[in-house]
Amino acid sequence: MERLLIRVTSLVAFAIVLATDVLYIGLIGSQGQDFQPYVPRFVASYLAVMAALIVIALLPRPEIFAIRLPMRAAAAGGLLALGFLAAFSIGLPLVVAGVLTTVALTRTSRRPGSALRRLAGLGAALLAIGLLVAGLEITGRLIVCPETGTGSGTGSGLVTAGYSYQCNEGTLTFHSG
Repeated sequence: MERLLIRVTSLVAFAIVLATDVLYIGLIGSQGQDFQPYVPRFVASYLAVMAALIVIALLPRPEIFAIRLPMRAAAAGGLLALGFLAAFSIGLPLVVAGVLTTVALTRTSRRPGSALRRLAGLGAALLAIGLLVAGLEITGRLIVCPETGTGSGTGSGLVTAGYSYQCNEGTLTFHSG
């Protein structure tokens, strides 16, 4: 059984991520038509996965022990990265949840073989951040044009160059750079 501090910080982080995810879905849903509907869906799904990692790492099962540290590292890295990227909207609660998950991560039991677990934790955190960046890059470019009407917009990539698009009566014109 893990210490009370780890359980409390993890459960508070889980609650923050879950509440942020539900509020985010409600906020995005109330805004109406969007030419890039996949970005919010990706962010909401990503938050759900981060919440699941936090709560699954709490399970007192022997098979979870070996992957507990990488799961917490992935959740902490993903939440902190998304929190900083979304600093002007949903970022602050995600940074708080990421810090709480990091506290739980640093207090996670270190037994023989922990050097390998720490390395796996680093890899898991980098993978979570890489998936976040790739998901945002890909879903930002999945543009849905309505069948009637016009619209346009621009976007900036985290890794790639910016882009602009125009929708005209269901036809998409996309320009990179």
